[in-house]
Amino acid sequence: MISSPVPLSGKATATFRACLAFVAILALFSVPTRADVVTVEEGSGAGLLIRQGGNCYVILPSHVHGPAMDGIRLGSDSAGGPIGTARIVHVGPDDTDISLGVVRGGLEAACGEEWSRLPRRLGNVMTPGTELMMQRPRQQVFEGRRLIVHSSGPELVRLVPAPGERADLFGGTSGAVAFSGTTPVAMVLQASGANEVLAMRMDAVVALIGQILETRSSAREAGNAEPVEGGSLVTLPTGDRLEAVTWSAHPVDGAVDPAAMLDGEGAWIFEIGDEPVSVTLRLTETDRLSRIRLRAALGTGAAIPREISVVTDSSTDPARPRPSSIPAPEMTPDGEFDLRVGERFAHTATITILSSWGGGSPVRLDAVSID
Repeated sequence: MISSPVPLSGKATATFRACLAFVAILALFSVPTRADVVTVEEGSGAGLLIRQGGNCYVILPSHVHGPAMDGIRLGSDSAGGPIGTARIVHVGPDDTDISLGVVRGGLEAACGEEWSRLPRRLGNVMTPGTELMMQRPRQQVFEGRRLIVHSSGPELVRLVPAPGERADLFGGTSGAVAFSGTTPVAMVLQASGANEVLAMRMDAVVALIGQILETRSSAREAGNAEPVEGGSLVTLPTGDRLEAVTWSAHPVDGAVDPAAMLDGEGAWIFEIGDEPVSVTLRLTETDRLSRIRLRAALGTGAAIPREISVVTDSSTDPARPRPSSIPAPEMTPDGEFDLRVGERFAHTATITILSSWGGGSPVRLDAVSID
């Protein structure tokens, strides 16, 4: 039997309406996806976290990190929240004031905004008079400010406080993000005064950073790079003893093969084209794996690996293989690959490099460690 609703008393109705009003206020002044906006250098500015290829990145104004390129401190929206650091892997032209950094540390888990979800075309969102909500860090907390689009061009937009908002758009606002609903639509580059900020439209940011994150041209299109001497010394903590069993690409002149690479004699540098390149590594005995790490040196003429596939096999009988694929992130542009396996038994691990950053060839791999 369906019962009829019981009418609310006058007092209950008033209470219910008050609750609705309170929820509406919270909805107005809270900013969705707050975990994706982070502080930079303890509040000197802000940045936007995005996830791409299984890795966490931060987009931020170049002037906020200044000449520092590594160890840039990032924080969340509370004093006890997760923290991390960033290593800058791309700095746009001076007139863009936009950089991209790889994020490591506790903030990686808070990196929820997928790169593919950022707007490619904003359409009418940036018409004058449109109200947006800006999220910025201030004294270890995040605050929202309602802003109005004053004027907008194809790349930059001028924002001013909405009616009733305080005119307090100070210098530390750089990197703050303006949202339309739950969509990030602009990043503040500078506050020219308390009454206005200049921001880059998010579709322009995506077009700029996409030149790095979305380029997957073939080696043939990119042209070959000649390997040169030098580059940073790359090492990894010693893991399980490994033996290189097979590999599908010979080293270029002057480089070593994977067996010698494992012995620390140099880098394995190889040509990559339309076909991926793989190396199979064998442990001394079937063991429980927990972590696989790869590194490649920067500052050489060789390209950095990008898309990587990992397949383990626990069988010791080649006639009866038991392969198991592990979802793997991309190697980041700074030559780091760190895969937490989650523990599985393996006797061999086959690492396949499917592409390189920028599509260049030859590609370089300096170190492998399996725990």
